[in-house]
Amino acid sequence: MKETLIEVRDLTKTFHSDEGTTRAIDRISFDLYKGETLGVAGESGCGKTTLGRCLVSLESHDSGTITSRAGGSQIIFQDPYNSVDPYWTIERIVAEGLKDRKDAITLLEKVGLSRNEKDSYPHELSGGQLQRVGIARALSTNPDFIVCDEPVSALDVSYQSKIISLLEDLQEEEGLTYLFISHDLAVVRHIADRIMIMYGGQIMEIGNTDEIINSPLHPYTKFLLSAVPAPFEKKKEFQVLDDDTVSQGCPFAPRCPFRTEKCFRERCERQDRANGHLVYCHNI
Repeated sequence: MKETLIEVRDLTKTFHSDEGTTRAIDRISFDLYKGETLGVAGESGCGKTTLGRCLVSLESHDSGTITSRAGGSQIIFQDPYNSVDPYWTIERIVAEGLKDRKDAITLLEKVGLSRNEKDSYPHELSGGQLQRVGIARALSTNPDFIVCDEPVSALDVSYQSKIISLLEDLQEEEGLTYLFISHDLAVVRHIADRIMIMYGGQIMEIGNTDEIINSPLHPYTKFLLSAVPAPFEKKKEFQVLDDDTVSQGCPFAPRCPFRTEKCFRERCERQDRANGHLVYCHNI
């Protein structure tokens, strides 16, 4: 039986500005299991980063609950350059969360950096090297749970696979649980045990990676997969509509080719399919 590490129920987060109110997360519920990687995918603005920040208490939520059994949590940021102090050495960046500064060298070596780089400054390292520093810093507090917020999107393709492999190795060695955020399903597919698809602050679909990739149910998931290059060439092109109508129900309704009036009026209830495959859609 899977052990639940984090339980999210009816989570909502709203941002207010001079331009109006944006509900970044809209009453979402899900479980994150100990030792797994849950990939969160969707277009920019779907709420995935806000969700990650709420889970590690970098953002407060408006309503709902987050029940965590993790002994500690950390985050790896998308931009490795803007997430560190440019005036600190690499050793000082990693040692900030450590009781013994000497342990920083051990952590740097654990993530594939040499002790010779401890006196370097961020501008002296490549993006890939600096992301390794970010991973070492995240590990410095010995967390059980790490939010990986687009950790490879700012890196060259040649370095992305190295960081993914490093994260997988560390997960096996340390027993870590990941929430892996990305807009790139091809990347998520390689690391995630399950995938959660988000749009407009809501969950569209969640399930085992193979189920989501090979047997997608929600129209939005099918649209995302149709936009992914190889190895998904066999996926047929999926056309979405362009409609600025406001939906009080499913946020994808204005773009969905299968929409009905009900989709605009009523929020979709969760439908449970086999193997823990969940989908939120009136027309499935």
